[in-house]
Amino acid sequence: MRANRNRRRGLAWATLTATALAALTACGSEAGPGAGADASGEPVRPALHGELEGIWLAGEGETAAILTINAGLVYYTQSQTGEGDTCEGTIDKGLIQLSSCEHNGGETFSQRSAHVLLQGDDLRVTWVSGEQQTYTPMLDETAGH
Repeated sequence: MRANRNRRRGLAWATLTATALAALTACGSEAGPGAGADASGEPVRPALHGELEGIWLAGEGETAAILTINAGLVYYTQSQTGEGDTCEGTIDKGLIQLSSCEHNGGETFSQRSAHVLLQGDDLRVTWVSGEQQTYTPMLDETAGH
């Protein structure tokens, strides 16, 4: 019963994230995969409590990978193209643990854990395989600071 409720909650977050991504794409996001170090040259550091909350994007448009982090829960969408698995799990002290994934398309997303660090406004994700991704916040709440 609880698993079904959590799955529905995860699907609701995925739907919300996809809708928000479509709106952002229509506005012409400049965020790209592997955006590199930010212009400020800020050091890579662990996140403080609450800094990871929100929707993070790696890529553009329908091919963007999406991490949604809320209250210690993580929802990951590999892409919106139909060839992207959706996963859910937890985050604690900078460690993502994906506990379940729904397979979509021909390829299976095999990563189940990653370490995350912040650099400026960017989220640096290193999956257990060593693959690294740079995510940018979908909504820049730090603009003007």
